[in-house]
Amino acid sequence: MTEINWGKVRWQSRRGMRELDLMLLPFVEHDLPALGADVLEDYMDLLNATDLELFRWLHGTAKPDTPRRERMVALIIQKHEGRKGREGV
Repeated sequence: MTEINWGKVRWQSRRGMRELDLMLLPFVEHDLPALGADVLEDYMDLLNATDLELFRWLHGTAKPDTPRRERMVALIIQKHEGRKGREGV
């Protein structure tokens, strides 16, 4: 991925489930652009999961199905925890 269409990444991150949107959209807007291409690739792989899988993984009720997705979920949770207490989170 040389040229990144951030609008497309953001659109694919909108899941229609508020609990997911509150974690994924700030990650895409504030964190993901500063991370490497390998992290972006892992994130795009994560978006192939169903909403229910994402919800369970991000809320700790299930374990991601691959180590790659497990690392990505941990990163999203870490970034989300760092934003807690700020307006809108």
